[in-house]
Amino acid sequence: MDFEIREDRTAQGRVKLSREREAYSRLMQQGYTNAQACRVVGIDSRTGRKWRNGRSADRRQKAAPPINAVVPPSGPSRYLTEDERLHIADRLREKATIRAIAAELGRSPSTISREVRR
Repeated sequence: MDFEIREDRTAQGRVKLSREREAYSRLMQQGYTNAQACRVVGIDSRTGRKWRNGRSADRRQKAAPPINAVVPPSGPSRYLTEDERLHIADRLREKATIRAIAAELGRSPSTISREVRR
């Protein structure tokens, strides 16, 4: 990994830890546990939990939102695209089964049958 722990280990404040936050977020997306990611980045595990989950407001501190890593959805979205709807219509004209169409699109058969009913 190309990330290096900083030499000055004193408290840096929220703004100055942006490199550590980015590295922590990247490691969490790769599947590291909180403890592993914190150990690599060089932060306390409580800090990692606060970054990941956010913090609710209390008398001394204001609320802090969690890290929002923008990750495109990996699987199919909740809604069918127009291309998928056209594919369903074409395959139904060819007398394909619902299950075959679902397998081709990588969707659940119930999703395809619901679309056909509509």
